[in-house]
Amino acid sequence: MTKRIVITPKASLDIDEYFAYIAQENPETALLFFDSVRETFAQLARMSGMGRRYSLENLRLQGLRKWAVKGFKKYLIFYFERDESIEIVRILYAGQDIETILEHE
Repeated sequence: MTKRIVITPKASLDIDEYFAYIAQENPETALLFFDSVRETFAQLARMSGMGRRYSLENLRLQGLRKWAVKGFKKYLIFYFERDESIEIVRILYAGQDIETILEHE
């Protein structure tokens, strides 16, 4: 069963910001990034539960999972697997202080 994808406003902003950042140096790569994000979302919708659980002290984020964007392995998708949907919480660059960022969600 293919699940519905729900993208939070912060995750949508993350996509836009990374697209703009990548486009400054290489617009074609930025388009490829955008397409890869969409393709990875579709993959998660078809095969939910991919990736590892990402443990945090923030109780609201218990059960959070992470999976890399196809072809852009340093960009990580953080999501929840719900009964009928996949909720995309954030997309973060691996070089960031991910734990601190997510603890403030």
